[in-house]
Amino acid sequence: MTILVAEDDPLLRRFLVDLLAREGDFEVVGAVAGDLESLDAITRLRPDLLLLDLHFAAPSALDTLEQLTSRPDAPATLVLSADPQEETQLEVAQSGARGFLSKDDAVTALPQAIRAVARGELWYTPRVCDSIFREYRSLVRRAREQQRPAGQLTDREREVLIRVARGLTNNQIAADLYMSVHTVKLHVQHIFRKLNLPNRTEAAVFAVREGLLDPLANRGMRDEG
Repeated sequence: MTILVAEDDPLLRRFLVDLLAREGDFEVVGAVAGDLESLDAITRLRPDLLLLDLHFAAPSALDTLEQLTSRPDAPATLVLSADPQEETQLEVAQSGARGFLSKDDAVTALPQAIRAVARGELWYTPRVCDSIFREYRSLVRRAREQQRPAGQLTDREREVLIRVARGLTNNQIAADLYMSVHTVKLHVQHIFRKLNLPNRTEAAVFAVREGLLDPLANRGMRDEG
C-alpha cells in the first residue's frame, strides 16, 4: 500500500514516515509540507492513501479537505488532528475523509487505522460512526420520500391532504391549521394538480395508499375530539 504523508511539522512528519516504514506492507511514496493547493504530489505519485494533518491548510482546512476528496484521482484519506472533539470528527467525515485519528493515538493505532481505511472501512469513534449512520439513514429516507408522488408536496400541502383524507371540510381544515379558507382552497387545488387527482375521494385513497394516515404522519394534528 502506497502512502503520501502531508504534515507541516518537520519533526512529526519524520516521525510518521519512520513509523510507517517499519510496517512491511506500507510504502511511503512522499512526505510533503506546504499549502494543499500545490499538492500535485497526489496526481504525480497516485498514492493509495493520504495521511493528512487537518490543520495543514489552516484556516480553511475543511474546505481544502472537501476539494481534495472530491478530486477524481483522490486517494482514501485519513486525517490526523490534535483536536479529537466529536464535532471536529463529524466535520471531517462530512468533508469526505474516511477516517480520523487523534495525534495522541497515532503511535499505537496508526497502522491499524490505515489498514481499515484502505479496506474501505470508516475509522471514527463509535459515537461518531453512529451519528454518520443515522445521518445516512435520514438521507436515504428523504431520497425515497422525494421519489414517491407525495414527495412533490410541501409540508403544508401534506398537512392539508391528511385532513382532506380524514374527511374534514375546507372550513374545518382552515380552523385546524389557523389559515384562511381561501388559502386552504389554493392548497387543495395545488395538491390535485401535482398528484393528478380529480377529487377529494381520490385524494383520500391516495393518502391511505401512501401511508400518510398512520400515527407518525398525523403528528402535530390537534385533537378534534
